[in-house]
Amino acid sequence: MGRRNLWPARERPMAERRRATLRNAQDHCADVVRRADSSFAAAFWMFPREQRRALHAIYAFCRLADDIADDPSVRGDRRLLLDRWQAELAAAYCGRARHPVGMALGDAARRFELPEAVFADLLAGVESDLIGEPIECFEDLRRYCYRVASTVGLLVVRVLGVRSERALDYAECMGIAVQLTNVLRDVGDDAASGRIYLAREDLERMRVAPELLKTGQMTEDVRLLLALYAERARLYYERAADLLPPEERGRLRPAEAMGRIYRSLLDELHAQGFSCFDGALRISRGRRLALAAGAWLGLPSSRPTSPVIATDRWTPRVER
Repeated sequence: MGRRNLWPARERPMAERRRATLRNAQDHCADVVRRADSSFAAAFWMFPREQRRALHAIYAFCRLADDIADDPSVRGDRRLLLDRWQAELAAAYCGRARHPVGMALGDAARRFELPEAVFADLLAGVESDLIGEPIECFEDLRRYCYRVASTVGLLVVRVLGVRSERALDYAECMGIAVQLTNVLRDVGDDAASGRIYLAREDLERMRVAPELLKTGQMTEDVRLLLALYAERARLYYERAADLLPPEERGRLRPAEAMGRIYRSLLDELHAQGFSCFDGALRISRGRRLALAAGAWLGLPSSRPTSPVIATDRWTPRVER
C-alpha cells in the first residue's frame, strides 16, 4: 500500500508549505529562462540543481527588470514598475518577497552570498535605459556595460563558488565584452527606436551622423565606426582570457561557455561586414549548445577575428 499524506494542506507544517512555495517560485524562474531561449540557458544547462536554480533566479530577475525598460508589451508607468522591482529586491533580501522571482532570488542570495549592491548596480543600468541617459564618451558606455552585464557575471562566479579578485576582474571584462557585442548586434534596432549606445564623441570623430544609424544607412564611415566597437569587444574578450585563473578554469567553464557563444556572434558580425541593419543576428540553438559543450569539455576555442582596418581616427584599447 502506498504512503498517504494524512495532513490536509491547511494543517501541514509551515516549513513544508514554504518549501512548496519556493519550489513553485523556482519552477517559475526556470520557465522564464526556457521561454527566452537565450544563450544563458545554453551555457548553464549542465549545472547541479541548486546552482542551476540560483542562476535561473538571477536570469529571471534581470529579464523582468530589462523588460520594464524596453519591452513594448509592458503597460503602465515604467518608472513606477521599476520602483516596485527595486522594492521587491529589498524584500527578497529581507525574506518578505511576494513575486515568485523575488522569492527564488532571496533563496539564491542566502545560499550563495550574493551581494545586494550588485543587483542595485544592475537596476541602475536599467534606470539609465528608462530615462535615456546620454552616452557621451566610451567611459559612459563602459559603465553602462558594467551595470547591465558585468554585474551578472559577478553574480554567476559567486554561484560557481569562485571568490578570487582575479576571477571577479575576469567576470567584469567578460561582461563588458558580451555587452559590447550586444550593442553592435542591436545597433540598427536600437537606433530605429531612438536609442544610440555608441558614444557621441566616437560618432563625431568617425564623422557619422546619428541619422545614418537611425535610418540604417551603411556607409564606409559607419562600417569603420562599427569596426571600432568590434575591436573594443575583441580586446575585452582577450583581456578576460588573460585574467582567467588557471586554478579556477574548471569551475568557470560555464562562464567561458557564455563567452564562446558571444565571441562566435562577434565573428559572424565581422564576417558579414557588420551588416547590423538587417535585423538582429542570432546564433542557432544547436550552435549555442555545441559551443557550450566545447567549453564544458575544456576543448580549445579559436580567438575572435580582429577587424584589421588602417585608420588614424582611433586606437582601440581596454579602458577600465
